[in-house]
Parts: sequence; C-alpha cells; structure tokens
Amino acid sequence: MNSTFTQEPSKLVVTCSSGVAPILAQEIAELGFRPGAVSETAVETEGTLADCLRLNMHLRTAHRVLYALDVFRARNGEDLYDELVSVPWERYLDPDGYFSVDRAVENPTIRDSRYAALKVKDAIADRMRGACGRRPNSGNDRTDACVFLHWMGDRASVYLDTTGVSLSFRGYREVSSEAPLRETLAAALVLASGWNRRGAFLNPMCGGGTLAIEALWIAQGRPPAMLRENFAFMHLACYEPSVWTDLRAEALRALRAAEDVACPILASDLDEAAVRAAERNAEVAEAGGRIRFEACDVLASPRPETAERGVAILNPPYGGRIGDPVRLRDTYEDIGGFLALAADANYDGFVLTGNPELADAAGLSSDRARTFYSGALECRLLENPSLSAQARRRFSRRNPDVPLPPAAPVA
Repeated sequence: MNSTFTQEPSKLVVTCSSGVAPILAQEIAELGFRPGAVSETAVETEGTLADCLRLNMHLRTAHRVLYALDVFRARNGEDLYDELVSVPWERYLDPDGYFSVDRAVENPTIRDSRYAALKVKDAIADRMRGACGRRPNSGNDRTDACVFLHWMGDRASVYLDTTGVSLSFRGYREVSSEAPLRETLAAALVLASGWNRRGAFLNPMCGGGTLAIEALWIAQGRPPAMLRENFAFMHLACYEPSVWTDLRAEALRALRAAEDVACPILASDLDEAAVRAAERNAEVAEAGGRIRFEACDVLASPRPETAERGVAILNPPYGGRIGDPVRLRDTYEDIGGFLALAADANYDGFVLTGNPELADAAGLSSDRARTFYSGALECRLLENPSLSAQARRRFSRRNPDVPLPPAAPVA
C-alpha cells in the first residue's frame, strides 16, 4: 500500500457555500473527524489522502476537499516559485498526466491571479522535469489532477484538490429546471430543518426535484457520491484504487442492509414540465417510485396527516430570474396559506427566499431565519413563517374555498 496515500496526515480544508459551514462541521464530526477552525466557507480538519476519499464519498454539504501540501511566506511571484519548486510533486502527479491550478489570490504584487497560477505551473513543471525527466501537461480542465493555491498577503498555502468538479454535481440532474437549487444547498436545507426522517417530507414548488431527492438520500443514508465516476484524486500518481473500491462496496452493503424508507416524500409543482423533469432526475438518482410527484398548485399540494412531525420546505421564485414580483405577492400569500394548513396537519414549514422584501410585502414573516447563499445571492430560510392578519384577509378573499386554521396567538 502506498504510504503517501494512506499514512501521511495533513491539514484538510473542506469548502462549502456561505452559511453552510456549521452544518458541514457537524457532518465532518459525525464521520469521526475532529473539526478544527470553521470559517464562513470552510471547515478544517486533519487526515490522510485516503481520508479525503471518505469525505468525498459521504459529505452532503461540501464543495471540495483540499489536502495541504505546504504553507509558507511569499512576498511576490518569485518567492512563490522558489517555495513551490521544492515541493515533491513527483509523489503526487503523473509525469505523463495532466493537472490544473485554481487559486484565490490577494497579494499587492499580483494584478492578475492568472500570473500566480502560471508561477505554480512553472514550479511544478520544473520540479517534475528535474525529478522525472518529463512533465505533465496543464490547463483549466478540472476533470484530472487539481492543485489549489490560497495566497492572502504574504501567506500562501498550496493544496491538492482531491475533488475537482464540485461535489454539488451528484450526477442525477439529467433535466434541469429554471434557476435550479444546488444539490449541496438542498442537502443543507434538509439538514437545517431538523427533519427526523420518520415524518413525511413535503416539497411543493419542487422544480427539478432536488430537495426531494436529497431528502430521500438522507433518509436512506445513501452517500451522495455513489453516482459519480470521476474525482480529481483518481488522477494522482499515488492513488490506490482499492481504497475507493472498498469504500464504495462498504457503502453499498450498508445501503442494501438498511430498511426501505417508510416516511412519505411528496413533491409537487404547478409546471407539468418541471414535474416530468423531477421524475426523470429521480429515476437517474435511483429514487424512482420512492418519491410521489404531482402536478398541482401550491394550495393543492398533498399534506397527509402524520403522527410523526413532518417537514415542508419550499423554494419559491424570488422575482429576479423567475417571475414578476408584483404577481409573486399572491404566490407568497398562498405559500403562507399552505404552511398554515400544513402546520395544522403536524408539519414544520420552511421557505427559502432570495427576496425577503417580497416575503415581507406579502405579509409572510418569521422570527427565526438563517442566512444561506444560492451562488452569490443571499437567501433567508424562514422557519415556520406565518401570514400577517392583513395577508390572511387578502388570502381569504382570493381563496374563499380554502378555510385557514385560526392564527397562532401572538406571544
């Protein structure tokens, strides 16, 4: 067994979207690792390259898993090159292979971060040529070996990016809806909801079905990387395929031994094309028949009564890329009506909105909200939001056949 791969521990940095790091830290701890520093978009821990494979296999809310090779001071590009040319790249990279360099650079001597990436490539090429007599090709394709440079001020860190293409790409989204929710964020929302995986899970306005699929995979205990066929670690010179094969076989045994999910998972959307897309994505995700899809308005979305506390999560249009903000006021009022009915049937309700002003204008508000980011867009996850008295009256005038349960008393 290659000791470089299985026995040399180092700092690991696991990246994520803003707002997700506390959930990611909990995931890392549940896998038996000790979380270290937690920043807005990353969690540190420690492990070997083999441990990176386990993290890539099981983490639902992470984007990439980085393995630290060196940390050093670098005032300028020449310092950067001098330090990196001493790294034993021949242990990690195939001289006949290919690698890319990604970077996050803020240094007063660097006007264009591409210059820093070029210095990294030059150092790797010269080191490999000296050690092996030849050097790998390089470019921007992240489907092979990947190197990551983090350089802030005069402090630089260089990592092997063991993931490559982000872990948010699970492999099941064959048909995309408008403004799709990233898989890692969807998983974070399900985990943030506190769903007990026994009560029903409802996802009205489901779009391409991402929230429902992630909820099912969480309930099944299915590792999110099961469908992926390529990671950056597979292209390292020190890669031991048997480590990944054993991890995957272990995950498959656990999945087959687990009882089938008993809790209902129901998803709906007014757009029939979106429902068809969600059904196709569920088939690719090997979730066919385990999620009930229905084409209907949000108010007609199924909400079966459940003895166990259930969860309903909605990701409505924000009025930016999709929808007219004026017309969406009625949509948000209807969401509030649905959640009032769902609460009466033993559900906690959550709404992710990238337009809190629109939710406020519609009279939909919550005393508890968490901030997440969908790409660069700041979003709020409203927990058990309710309609104001005025919004309830507007709702009732528009929907006279939908009687709402009495409003909860104001504390």
